[in-house]
Amino acid sequence: MRVVGVTDLHGRYHHLEKVRQYKPDVLVISGDITNFARDLKVIDYLRYLQKEGIKIFAVPGNCDTLEVIDRINELGINLDGRWVKIGGIYYVGIGGSNRTPFNTPNEYSEEELYFKFINTVKEIGKDIRGRFILITHAPPFNTMADRTLEGNVGSVAIRRIIEEYNPVLVACGHIHESRCIDKLGNSYIVNPSPWAFFVSDISTGDRITVKGIELIDF
Repeated sequence: MRVVGVTDLHGRYHHLEKVRQYKPDVLVISGDITNFARDLKVIDYLRYLQKEGIKIFAVPGNCDTLEVIDRINELGINLDGRWVKIGGIYYVGIGGSNRTPFNTPNEYSEEELYFKFINTVKEIGKDIRGRFILITHAPPFNTMADRTLEGNVGSVAIRRIIEEYNPVLVACGHIHESRCIDKLGNSYIVNPSPWAFFVSDISTGDRITVKGIELIDF
């Protein structure tokens, strides 16, 4: 299964044409789809990709308003606080971010983020460990994905989720300058930044394995 991931589009969509060339089975979007609900045409473009048969799973970021959330709900791609299972892989979404100094529209306490995940996966049970992709706007704390000039600003709750539940892949964003492929335990962590996307081929079966992962410039 080929999973392609983008983040922090902030309303830009023309460069997504390059994503199509990699023939994704699943496109994951790790939040900040718009810039405070401006440039909503990006959501229309996602509808176009859906019609081509690409499965799309998105979470809203801290800069996505209720209007944006309503639009992605209408499109059926909002995975925030939800899960789906495709080809033996669970996809779990946690949208919004931990608190920022900027009082953006979609922020949560660390406790809220953690229990959003716990409540989302409780019906799955132990089967989820090591068998899911986590789509989150907030990167895990103290990794390459959350570094700024002021220090690490990611989510303690997201890191705790990774350490306790061992996702095979974490697709995140939020911190534009922290483009990376990192690893926490056995979990790959990817923040492609607004200027790139990732391509990952994942094998399924008794075990879920990331066969390869690459960052590609737009």
